[in-house]
Amino acid sequence: MDATIGKPPREHLHTITTPAMAPSPDPHQSEHALSSLQTEALSPVARTMDSMDTLDLCTSFNREEARVACAIAACLPAIAAFVDDLVPRLRAGGRLVYVGAGNSGRVAHMDCAELPVTFSVDREQFLAVVAGGTGAVLEAVEGAEDLFDDGATKMNDLCLTSQDTVIGISASGRTPFAMGALEVAMRCGSLTAVITNTRPSRMEDMGVAHPISVPVGPEFVTGSTRLKAGSCAKQVLNMISTCAMVNLGKTHGGLMVDVRANNEKLHARGRRIVRQVCAGKPLMRTISQHVLPNAEADEDAGIDALIERCGGSVKLACAVGLSGLHPDVAKRRLDAVDGHLQAFATGLGPELQSLAGRTGTDREKAEKDDDYFLCVDGGGTKCAVSIATRIGTVARATAGPCNLNSAPLDDIVEQIRCATAAAVASIHPSNDPSRPWPRFTKVWAGIAGLHHTSQAELLSSRLEQLLGVSAKEGSLRLTCDTSLLSACLGADELAEGCIALVAGTGAVATAFRRSDSGDDAVQVGRTGGWGHLVGDQGSAFYIGQQALRTVLASLEGRQSETQPRSLNRLEAAIVKHLDCDPRDVLSNILVPGVELPKQRIGRISKVVTELGFADVDPDPQPLAILHDAASCLARIVKPLASQKMCDPAKSILALSGALMNVKPYRELVLDKCAAMGVSFRRTVLVDDASAYGAEFLSKTAPTPLDEDMGGLLASRQVERDTIIGDQLSHSCNVDLPGIRPGLHKLSVA
Repeated sequence: MDATIGKPPREHLHTITTPAMAPSPDPHQSEHALSSLQTEALSPVARTMDSMDTLDLCTSFNREEARVACAIAACLPAIAAFVDDLVPRLRAGGRLVYVGAGNSGRVAHMDCAELPVTFSVDREQFLAVVAGGTGAVLEAVEGAEDLFDDGATKMNDLCLTSQDTVIGISASGRTPFAMGALEVAMRCGSLTAVITNTRPSRMEDMGVAHPISVPVGPEFVTGSTRLKAGSCAKQVLNMISTCAMVNLGKTHGGLMVDVRANNEKLHARGRRIVRQVCAGKPLMRTISQHVLPNAEADEDAGIDALIERCGGSVKLACAVGLSGLHPDVAKRRLDAVDGHLQAFATGLGPELQSLAGRTGTDREKAEKDDDYFLCVDGGGTKCAVSIATRIGTVARATAGPCNLNSAPLDDIVEQIRCATAAAVASIHPSNDPSRPWPRFTKVWAGIAGLHHTSQAELLSSRLEQLLGVSAKEGSLRLTCDTSLLSACLGADELAEGCIALVAGTGAVATAFRRSDSGDDAVQVGRTGGWGHLVGDQGSAFYIGQQALRTVLASLEGRQSETQPRSLNRLEAAIVKHLDCDPRDVLSNILVPGVELPKQRIGRISKVVTELGFADVDPDPQPLAILHDAASCLARIVKPLASQKMCDPAKSILALSGALMNVKPYRELVLDKCAAMGVSFRRTVLVDDASAYGAEFLSKTAPTPLDEDMGGLLASRQVERDTIIGDQLSHSCNVDLPGIRPGLHKLSVA
């Protein structure tokens, strides 16, 4: 269920301040009307309490307070009906707004303030609007509750929608401030409820959707509604918010699995929750890098490592511990069931639970028998590797550059070895460096520069020896790095081809078409990728180079000026980025260091994009450079976008590289392509080509129905049919519809 929820201004978050306003005329505000309220009646002990001793006073007080729970019990069906209406609105992103004055406002504020910490909810989704503002929470603001118009104004300021919910809290059921707020909420179509302690009441008569009237009887001290009425409001609000959170999956087995552990007490609670939820499960024995050995002395450290690996999420740590899945895969499955840990655990199925629960020798045997798929993305800046199993990516690691045009073959093989060793070590932590690697079922190595080198056969032989695979038998596939993006064809059977555009330090475009059998992608064209000395127009290096030329020419031009002038924005930003004197810009770039000059120049592109794409007052100089660079990329795409090579109307444009992750630049490139008459059937953004390729291998390789994985994979045949689909979603970010013709969300029927 999707909804667009109006967000309040920042000053309205959590507790909404209320300026003084004149009270609205109210003919019902009379002494007679007030005296007739049940909360204003004398209690049975009122006439004798002055003569009671302290124990009798406390006994009488406790007896009166005990009536609250009984009174609430009679209203449970009404409360439950409200919670059932509230939960779908919260799940859709709607806000819950508490409105109250005096003690009612303070109770509302207290419940609202606890929710973000206890359940990790968004503070902007749960708001307390208190008559008299923040100060009224600590000190009473006389007369604020009488401002009907002010309550209405506060709701108008929030821009309420039909997905929002407003609860008015008023012991008397007649507080003008709350009534003004409810009137606007009802007019906006928001869900409304009131919590009162009198029946009948004026707030009930307004026609709110869920009137919750809890007559608790006279107060121990007549008219002091901070007593039984206050206790009632606190209990009912606790019940509403807590039961809603349970239904939203914020708890599991009575444990607050969504707790935000931001102090030592909550860190300890998070550990206990993971330990309790995962009791008897493979918490310390999953196949990935986020755990420690299962030694009792290291248990707390192991749980801490697991929670840290899961981004601080106690719930995700529980999901990983229950299933043995990689955090990325576990999160996707959690999201698919709206974050309900119970539904997640149920959806694992007995086969996966059994597989995840094995320990000791059985677990080690399972890990040895698992199918492992390795993908190497060997680029000019770094070598990234990912290892996947049938259930998703389980390890990633990086090493140095791997471009065959700029690095010796031995160095490239060593970088691949280092990155693979690091990834394997994260799956099987061991102090023994001689421990053998797992058997790789398939390997796909995409290496930059392979298109322009004669060393492909030698590199293939070296990788066969290193990784224990064979190109002849089909377990090793060696291509250029851009070919990894052709995996997108596996997710769209209707696409005839794809063009992979990579823009990082360098820039290259490659066109692919389906083979005659339809099973493979065949390269049919290539443009760009000439290297920084000759080309790479549109790349990060090109953008940095153009900016440097602009700045250096400007600085040199100042030599003839008689009056010194300050640096412009681009000049100042580059000087700051390089941390040097303006006179030393060039020498700072060329001086030998850890980074090559090419890399230093490429990093300047970040300065250019920040200035050129600034939300406020973008700098025209950098913006002109970015327009030029985007046009360069469009020009290298255009020759490939033809019916002979790759008809864009029937093809996918796959984007990757650091620059393509800059959304304004990506959109600018697509605009330039469209201006040249090139619009694609679909555009996808791949932010991790190695993970994308590894999971493509794992989802398309024939499935061995062996003892360990057979039952699981047979029960997941639907996932096999989708080829890669949503299994690649965490490594492939897809542009939303509406940005440009031809961009659609990637989906597999």
